[in-house]
Amino acid sequence: MKLKAFILTGLAGLTLSACTSAPTIPQLETGVLQEVQNIDVYPDTTDNKAKLTKFVDKCVIEFTGNLEEAKSVEQWSFKGLTLISGGTATFAKDGTSSAHNFDLNAADVQKNFLALRGHFAKDALTQCE
Repeated sequence: MKLKAFILTGLAGLTLSACTSAPTIPQLETGVLQEVQNIDVYPDTTDNKAKLTKFVDKCVIEFTGNLEEAKSVEQWSFKGLTLISGGTATFAKDGTSSAHNFDLNAADVQKNFLALRGHFAKDALTQCE
């Protein structure tokens, strides 16, 4: 009987130490900060919307809009005023699609990013710094 109690006490101790030494998994602090619709941006689209989402290390703007014969989806990753990446995918009504990354050093790309970024509230954008 004493041996059984000793073994159970040992197992309970091992279980307890295993639980307290397990690595913690960081929680992602993500979330949509703001969404805007029907904004005036390039390219000229209808029924468009842009969503600003915060991630742990950056923010992402996802822009979607309808072109005359296609749907366009752009994603812009940034932190503060620094553009990290950007690209677009176009889905045509005939079933074809294309995608490409933006040249982040091109003046027109920087201008488009700042124009799109300007549609969001300052308090939402400060969370991206």
